Amino acid sequence: MVIRNKLIKALTTVMVLAIALGIAECDLNPDTVKNTAKPAEATTVKKTAKPAEATDDMSGHRKFNFKAEDLTWELQNVFSGDHVKNETVMFIDKGDTKELLYKIDKVISVTSYNGKKKYEEGRDYEVVDGKLRVTEDSKIPCITSKKYYSGDGTLRIDVDGVSRSVYWGEGTVMTNYQVNVEYTHSDTWNGYKQKCFADIYEKLYNKFEAGEDVTIVFYGDSCTYGAASSFAYSYPPYQYSYALLVTNALADIFGYTVHYEKSKLPGTGPVPRKDYVAGDRGTITYINNSVGGWTTSDGVSNFDEYVKPFIEKSGCDLFVVDLGGNDGGLSPEKTAENDKAIIDKARALAPDTGIIIMSTLLNRPGSNWAGNDALQEPQLVKLSEELRSEGIPCAVCGITSMTASVLEHIKFEDFSGNNINHPNDFWARLYANTLFETLVGYENLA
Repeated sequence: MVIRNKLIKALTTVMVLAIALGIAECDLNPDTVKNTAKPAEATTVKKTAKPAEATDDMSGHRKFNFKAEDLTWELQNVFSGDHVKNETVMFIDKGDTKELLYKIDKVISVTSYNGKKKYEEGRDYEVVDGKLRVTEDSKIPCITSKKYYSGDGTLRIDVDGVSRSVYWGEGTVMTNYQVNVEYTHSDTWNGYKQKCFADIYEKLYNKFEAGEDVTIVFYGDSCTYGAASSFAYSYPPYQYSYALLVTNALADIFGYTVHYEKSKLPGTGPVPRKDYVAGDRGTITYINNSVGGWTTSDGVSNFDEYVKPFIEKSGCDLFVVDLGGNDGGLSPEKTAENDKAIIDKARALAPDTGIIIMSTLLNRPGSNWAGNDALQEPQLVKLSEELRSEGIPCAVCGITSMTASVLEHIKFEDFSGNNINHPNDFWARLYANTLFETLVGYENLA
């Protein structure tokens, strides 16, 4: 039995590595997952994007007859208010202290990632100067420095000037050591603030208000696929990816039903088996043509075969492109050029469609996976401004700036699903918050 367990563990390790290098598929969910990106071929770029400055007018000038508090808890805005639910943290060793996004006033609960175990204040953790400390005899799982810094060489980071191999992995490899923290705070968010562009999507919202059917197309890489949300990998708590969360929120606001259409593109992520019904005023048709490991060049070359037929059949009222996380070896200008080619193809089929360009998250800064992805966002903003000057409704959702801003407070392993380039459930909610602000705007709700 011992030999068998060791063999299973060894085979699992090999399989996870193969998945990440894109040479094997993963059966972590009912549909096949294929992932992830390969390290950037360009020289490592350690510079991260500088968060954009907030402007005086951030609202997008459109009001919606829907209360913010009626959004699902996953869509509640982490960047405002005084209450955060299920922020994740990963302790390395017993006795460690971790900073959260805000200074803690009161901890409401600390639970395991899947929510099944609850930890006790005083016995398992304590609050010290607004930070969370894990006690020496805590039942909270700690990976230990020995294990954390004994990786397989896939991920390397600089630690005090020394390159060290670091623990990483897909599925529950990281989340087994992450816990959820629900807490209250008195301080306010002073980091990156996404601008709202609701006013430029007038044709989309006119259709919603008239009760007409709407089609939303997502086109991206692993993060838009859903990696590493627990729903995509089929384990508790089964939280949806940012694309699903925001689409369902639109259904809530307008009293619609979401019909999930499974993409015919091989390697795309799972979709819910049943429609989401928030009302019967109309139907949102959702399709997600996103594949792990894809570059913007893959997005250009695969569009005509897999995306064009769907838009010709079902139309497109909102087109969300989220590619670039695997473009670390390309210049930012080339990434923007490829995005422009994809957008041109979409608009040739659906001239009135609204466009959102998602800038990429940051592949772990200071690692061998970091590349020019950190420098793409300004070029994407420039592209969106050029398109808007032509009357095309296009905006950038600043995930790069958001990520850089969040990393000023917490550690990468605290909210990553693989410790390299995938968000866990908490980071997916930050994605959703930022996209929702871009498209709708929390301040525009009643």
